[in-house]
Amino acid sequence: MADNKKITVALVGNPNSGKSTVFNNLTGARQHVGNYPGVTVEKKQGDALYKGYSLTVVDLPGTYSLSAHSEDEIVARDFIINEKPDVFIHIVDSSNLERNLYLFTQLSELDVPIVLAMNMSDMAENKGHKIDYDKLSRLLGKPIVPTVGNKNKGMDKLLDMIIGIYEKKIKSEKVTVDYGLELGEEFKKIKKLLKGNELNGFPVDWLTVKLFEQDPFALGIAAKLPQCNDILSQITKSRHHLIQHFKDDPDVLIADRRYGFISGAYAQAVIHTVEERQDFSDKVDKIILNRFLGLPIFGLVMYSIFKFTFTFSEPLVGWFEVLFEWLGGVAGSIIPEGLIQSFVIDGIIGGVGGVLGFFPLVLFMFFAIAFFEDSGYMARAAFVMDRIMHKFGLHGKSFLPMMISTNGCAVPGLMAARTLETQKDRLITMMITPFMICGAKLPVFALFIGAFFPAKHGANIMFIMYTLSVVIAFGSAWILKTFVFKGENAHFVMELPPYRIPALKGLLLKMWERGWLYLKKAGTIILLVSIFIWAGFTFPQFKAEEGIPAQTAASMQMEQSFAGRLGKFFEPVVKPIGMDWRGGVALLAGIAAKEVVVSTLGTIYSLGEVDPEEPDSLKEGLRKDPLWNPLKALAFLMFSLIYLPCFVAMAVFYRESGSSLKWLSFLIFWTTVMAWGASFIVYQGGNLIGFGG
Repeated sequence: MADNKKITVALVGNPNSGKSTVFNNLTGARQHVGNYPGVTVEKKQGDALYKGYSLTVVDLPGTYSLSAHSEDEIVARDFIINEKPDVFIHIVDSSNLERNLYLFTQLSELDVPIVLAMNMSDMAENKGHKIDYDKLSRLLGKPIVPTVGNKNKGMDKLLDMIIGIYEKKIKSEKVTVDYGLELGEEFKKIKKLLKGNELNGFPVDWLTVKLFEQDPFALGIAAKLPQCNDILSQITKSRHHLIQHFKDDPDVLIADRRYGFISGAYAQAVIHTVEERQDFSDKVDKIILNRFLGLPIFGLVMYSIFKFTFTFSEPLVGWFEVLFEWLGGVAGSIIPEGLIQSFVIDGIIGGVGGVLGFFPLVLFMFFAIAFFEDSGYMARAAFVMDRIMHKFGLHGKSFLPMMISTNGCAVPGLMAARTLETQKDRLITMMITPFMICGAKLPVFALFIGAFFPAKHGANIMFIMYTLSVVIAFGSAWILKTFVFKGENAHFVMELPPYRIPALKGLLLKMWERGWLYLKKAGTIILLVSIFIWAGFTFPQFKAEEGIPAQTAASMQMEQSFAGRLGKFFEPVVKPIGMDWRGGVALLAGIAAKEVVVSTLGTIYSLGEVDPEEPDSLKEGLRKDPLWNPLKALAFLMFSLIYLPCFVAMAVFYRESGSSLKWLSFLIFWTTVMAWGASFIVYQGGNLIGFGG
């Protein structure tokens, strides 16, 4: 029976990690054991019998990575890729954990059964490294056995683990490195070309990264594929894009992300009991990741982003407002009075122009966030927030979709929830991600803050609203976790890449890429919706009696139009939260895209102008309107912050939730009720304390 139970085991690890010693302990074979790299220059094989199994143990040459350069590395790489052993034993020098785990990041992409033998565990303890092996095992997704090879400790446990993995009684889960948005987008393009090809069993994830690194072995595989030219062309384009963006070699970027993955796991699973020399990142992280200083520093960073955005964009926003006022005046003087003039001035310039007026502010925000992303700080922010998020029932990875939403749009934020392991965690994260102040909401906040509050307080109010968005998201997560989605949170590895000085060109490219999406949205969705809004307020045409003032006639036209009637229908719902029918129409239109809230108000106040040749800016129109005041503006912003996301985001939510109408309906109900309730508290509470006046 034993002859029928054969297991092939490969020992893989860095040079000088103790592989040969473990091999000798398992097989009884004698080999030369040295303390310098390159001792094992070819693979060695031995046999072992254990609990009715016949184990063929192969000791592979030491290698630092699967990007083979020397002959011994090629031997190891070829065996791993081509022979496909049943179980891998990754021998790790526990006293040099971060360096040794670099190889693990590549092995894990092969999605093979791995047992981590934490060798020299006694040396790690002597150096003052207290390793939480259970936690590290959960973070890496692989079973771990502490061993001391030269004392023959842990060998039986290691053999038991091999059999448990082979019999599938012990799980070896796939945990891979998160290479970030920029690299991830380029990898997707290559994966799309690879899928559908016969890859001879090579995992798509592994082959994609190796092709990106221009590994000769991977390029040889690609050369045999039908789409070889397309694949190689895309790799060249992707590498060139990243070089332009980061001013660094893509191989360095990949290595940084791998070491970031390792550093994140190390930071969570290893406690230093003695003082050690530290590099620059370690020294900075002692402050940035401090349990007492970490959160205030994060708050200071976010405040500095808003302060930078409002301070430096204010002059440009003012120029843009003047520009669109001038365009409206020119159009009013050139185009004869009538529907065409109204369409151009009220529909296009009043609607789309109101959104484009905040384009400089959006650019400055994207630039500031890109700076902290590329510097390596945002990864630390995730680490800091993770400690708090677990108390509210959130998975640590939930912070990443939330930050992605803040950095641009809720849609990629919702899609980023795919990285969470369980459906429960994904749904909670997707329920709260739309609460963040995305780039689409930014013009709404900038409009009302600029109209009703002094410029010097703009960043302060924006920071308060951002803080509220986080508090509301965390509170919502706690409610959802307590009453709707119950269960334990999973662990995860937070990326801690080394600190960098961001390249100016990379920052400008990232700023423009995100800004261009904003412009495209303004020129397509927002333009289309603005035209519908204009038509809704223009038809049916109202014929005013003679002697009625122009302002009154314009107001009656809007109230009796299709859009006005719709607004009047919903007015009883929004009146308790400080809005009239116009605010209700703007919020309804905002379901198409949040920027449309601004364009709708732009159209409303443009249509209400007495003299189209001397238009006011939208801020001035709101400020002059006696129906608005600072308290109503805050209530409006609170509703805008929380209520249901745009159509595109809801479509993505529906798809990512497993095409569930139940959860989509719950999202709509949940966000709408929360938005109304929060706005009601702000408005009615403000009136009670006398702020409404």
